[in-house]
Amino acid sequence: MFCKQRVIFLAALTGIFLAVAFWPACGGQEEEATPSATPSATPSATPAMGTAEPSPSPLVPPPPGRIAFTSERDGNPEIYVMNTDGSDQTRLTDNPASDRAPAWSPDGSKIAFSSERDGNPEIYVMSADGSNQVNLTNNPANDRTPAWSPDGSKIAFSSDREGNSAIHVMNADGSDPAKLAESRTGQAMPTWSPDGLKIAFLSTETGQTEIYVMNADGSGITRLTNDRADNMWPAWSPDGSKIAFNSERYRHADIYTMNTDGLGQVRLTTDPGEDYQPAWSPDSAWIVFTSNRDANGEIYVMKADGSSQTNITNNTSTDSDPAWSAVTPSTSGNP
Repeated sequence: MFCKQRVIFLAALTGIFLAVAFWPACGGQEEEATPSATPSATPSATPAMGTAEPSPSPLVPPPPGRIAFTSERDGNPEIYVMNTDGSDQTRLTDNPASDRAPAWSPDGSKIAFSSERDGNPEIYVMSADGSNQVNLTNNPANDRTPAWSPDGSKIAFSSDREGNSAIHVMNADGSDPAKLAESRTGQAMPTWSPDGLKIAFLSTETGQTEIYVMNADGSGITRLTNDRADNMWPAWSPDGSKIAFNSERYRHADIYTMNTDGLGQVRLTTDPGEDYQPAWSPDSAWIVFTSNRDANGEIYVMKADGSSQTNITNNTSTDSDPAWSAVTPSTSGNP
């Protein structure tokens, strides 16, 4: 099953079909992949850290903020929110179609997401309580994986409206959408640097799925990862110092971090399950991610060094796509 989903995802980037419910597998090797000699930046992976075992009890006290995520517990993917210790899980969308990939606005007042309620994936935005759901893209193409600019004025997303999937940017009200850079194969999963000057994303330009970075206007594209495994789902830390991502350098996906130039790559998770979709806490001290180590997708949190790995959803259905809100009076969560 995992191999089939990975093939579907990679096909998406060439404009054939896109399965946003990415579940990595069947890539990688028994040992760390050896980087080739042709990247724009040539990082080498840091040796794996020791195994960080999941914590046996809830986080006390929990980190501040709120976490939005996708859950299939109601029979189809819907957007939920919860406190960072997993309490107060609340459904925000209630639609027979798929709602996925939530992304908090910088002030925590809104959530952008991708929905198929109009027959194809579109970028929607809603208030943080689930009200005022509005379609921003209204395009017959596939629009997915929204990401807010740090000042809240723009939303980056992936779209195949000109052919191959590529990174686009629009105003936060959906106006003036524009493609940032040409792609011969496919681009997806944008994430902004905290100063708003750069966007990291994934691309299959080399035949492998790698992490790249470009200027916010689409210029200066540089590859950050370079190995025989797939590297996906970049997430820029709010303090600007790191990019988290997942990589299949072993026979399963693990969470890594690297410096923003691609150097200093460190493996944080070593569980034989699949760990993917990392996202940072507002203070860059924690990482939330998805793992199937419990036989189905669950949301985990861990400290930024890979310690204190804790399951905070514990649900028999698939939970995925976590996103951590900025800390505001309305999103502070548990004290």
